[in-house]
Amino acid sequence: MADKSETSDDVVDKKEWVNHCLDDYTNATQKLVHHSFKTVNTNAEAGGVRVAQSQGIKLPYIGVRTLLGHNIDVLMDRYEGAHTARIYSQISQVAQGLVEGVPLTELGHIQRSLEQIKTTSLVQSSQISPRVRQILLPRADGGYLSITPISAAGVSHQLKNAVFGHNQKLFELRKADDETAQNFKRITLADFPIGGAKHVNPGGLVFSMRAPIIAGFPTTATERSRALSLHHYGIRNPRFPKRLHAEYVTWRNKQKGQVDADHGTRAEHRALIAKMVKHFMLLGADAFELLNLYKNEFPVGVLLNGRVGSVEAGLIDPARRTATWKYDFASWFARRVAASEKDEARQFEYSQAELNQMAGLVKDCLK
Repeated sequence: MADKSETSDDVVDKKEWVNHCLDDYTNATQKLVHHSFKTVNTNAEAGGVRVAQSQGIKLPYIGVRTLLGHNIDVLMDRYEGAHTARIYSQISQVAQGLVEGVPLTELGHIQRSLEQIKTTSLVQSSQISPRVRQILLPRADGGYLSITPISAAGVSHQLKNAVFGHNQKLFELRKADDETAQNFKRITLADFPIGGAKHVNPGGLVFSMRAPIIAGFPTTATERSRALSLHHYGIRNPRFPKRLHAEYVTWRNKQKGQVDADHGTRAEHRALIAKMVKHFMLLGADAFELLNLYKNEFPVGVLLNGRVGSVEAGLIDPARRTATWKYDFASWFARRVAASEKDEARQFEYSQAELNQMAGLVKDCLK
């Protein structure tokens, strides 16, 4: 699966509005569903499930019922084939608030029809198609409960727009060189060809389902094991983020290694050092929070094992940040900056006076 470029909304059919009689709109809206069998297998018998607003629930998960439970509207789609796509495209256009150029009589009728069906549930199926997946769950009486997982294109629509907004915000922060961008991570989407060459065949909202979120597989490095590792070893080999270190090296080379040339240069130097110090403080804060979540699994009163170095221990535990620790951390920081720049790429050597000045700036940032 390849990374997919995102758009903020599904492509809505913007063709010239085609007038239909009001009864056709009524019949079409009554067949709208949240879950369509066609999104699982385009060759499955047409059918689907609509969830009523009253069936919404509040749980920390994303789904049709949980979104409805938080009063978030979930777009519905057709369960029939592409031959009915035109009228449903116009209904979807109204449902998404794209009402420019829509005749008022049809607009009002469609809006009323949509509000009416939101209060009703629907299961449109004479039988479960063998082309959709079925899972057998054991029951207490020795029998089995057959479950058929069916995704909802309207939920994918909500997720895709939320991901686009998140990634767009990150792009704008990076473009503006805003340091808060480091608090965000770009969410990657894949290209999953649901519906084949013509994704409109199984539904009008299937375009959103073609861009699932990419997530890594679970690993053995669970939260608990990480907490135990922090307890025994601290933050192993803490490093500068490549972007921050590259930014510092580029600036220093531009200054030809003269980081104390004038007041403006010193101010820029301090700002760059402060960003890197903040990175390490955030690393320590995250580790401290995780350790406290699992402190009952450590020896009483011991958050960190005695083998953890003093610099790493103070980085994690604010109670250990004594004046001596600040001096040690500042010296360690300065040496690490110099050591992180590869010898073959270094343009200007670090003098001891420069390292001392850098350590002083670090101590100022820790006040």
